[in-house]
Parts: sequence; C-alpha cells; structure tokens
Amino acid sequence: MNNVAKKAAGITGSALMLASMGSGAVVAFADEPAQPAAPSAEAVAETTAQETVMLDEVVGTFTFTQVDAATKEAIHKAMATAGQYLCGGMPIVDATEDVSEWSLEVTGMVKHDYLTTIGDLQEDPELVNLLMGCMCAANPVDGAAVVNAEVIGVPVNTLLKRAGLESGANTVVFRSADGYEVALPLIYLQTRLCPIVFNVAGAPIVESMGGANQLWLGSTSARYFARDIVSITVEQRDEVPAEPGTPEAGDDYANLPNVGVAFGGEIA
Repeated sequence: MNNVAKKAAGITGSALMLASMGSGAVVAFADEPAQPAAPSAEAVAETTAQETVMLDEVVGTFTFTQVDAATKEAIHKAMATAGQYLCGGMPIVDATEDVSEWSLEVTGMVKHDYLTTIGDLQEDPELVNLLMGCMCAANPVDGAAVVNAEVIGVPVNTLLKRAGLESGANTVVFRSADGYEVALPLIYLQTRLCPIVFNVAGAPIVESMGGANQLWLGSTSARYFARDIVSITVEQRDEVPAEPGTPEAGDDYANLPNVGVAFGGEIA
C-alpha cells in the first residue's frame, strides 16, 4: 500500500471511529493537537439554567401612553432636524416671518375656487384642536422619530366642502411652495379627520416642525405630511393614488406609529 492509500485508509478509519464515539469526539491527524469539542446542546442548557437567577416576585412598573403630548422642543428635536430633509422637503419659512397672509387655494374640479389665508384659518369657526401622532417612515423599532402632539388646524374636508366638489372627482393633490406634491384618494380624506395644521404644541408650527402649515393625517406615515402648502387641487384620475398604509403604496408598516415588532417577534 503506497503512502496515499495509507492516508486514505487512516482517514476512513478515523471517520468510522468518530461515528461510533458520538458528537463529542475529537479527531487529530498526524502531529496536530486535538481541539476541544464544542459543548453539546444539553451542556449549554444546563449551564444556562445554573446561571439563571429566578425571583419569587418581580417588582417594577411598566407604563405606556398615547395621550401625553410632547413639547415643541421635543417635537423639533425628534422630527424637524432630520425631517427637514424628508416628509415634504425643506421648509421655506423661518421663525422671523409673519405667515398670517400666507394664502391657500382650493381649485380644480370644484364648483368655485376657494381662497383663504392662515390668518383667516386661525379665526375659522370649524377650527379643530387634536392630539395626533407623527412618525418618520424610516423610524426603527424603539426609534426617537415619533411624537404625539397637540395640533390646531382646519380639516381638509371643510375646505373641500366650501369649494364644492364636482361629480367624478377622485383625487386631491397638495402642492407646496417649492413644488413638492402629495396626491391622495378623495375618499381617504373624506373618511378621516385630516387637518391643515398651523399650530403645534401651543405655538406656530414653524417653531416645532418648521414651515407655515402642514398636512397631518391620522395613523399615516409622515411621508405624506406635506408642508408650506399653497394649493389643494381636486382632480379626476384614471388611476387613483394608492391609499396610504397599504402594500400598493409601499408603506404597509407593522405596528404604527413605531414600525415595531411584527407578529411572531420578527423585526419589521
């Protein structure tokens, strides 16, 4: 038997011996030192059990709230700093500007165009004061880019009713001063309380989110929260925009408002 054959036979014999010795065996060839075997699952379980500390009584508190509102400073830190590059683009209004004359027009498939200003909206009889959530679509599990905020504004539906909708309308387009656009299904807005907000946390929105005004949508990603809106255009489209929060829109995130842990413990 030549050397190659002898080596092959030795390996084969060792493999057979390993099979008979069980998974804890170690094989060393030639002058190689034997390596310690990896611990078995049973051994790991036993060690873990010995190191586990069991308490008869667990003392502590866990709290969770969706009714507390953040301060304007907290909102600015969580949402405006990073959000100025997202969620509607950069705001074009700074804190030194008087936005009372900022105009907003409802046009398109309406019976008559409706023009208003932020100053007029501040005195509007259908003004609403709401506690709403705002979340960045890219916010990770336990991420900081999510807030509850007290907001003041006028519902989009109020503005649409004043303009009067024409038959066949199915889409509403929100256009910002810098050209940014958000298109939403008309039915989506009609079945939700979606305000054009100009006051957040008791102060002009420029001091927290930035800008002169902003569209807020309940239980919806902030990617749709267009700001510095100058026109709301009602249209009829052959293909109506996908409803937010659906696979068709590409933002069917699990466990809004924090893109949390999906069913089964997997990270969404």
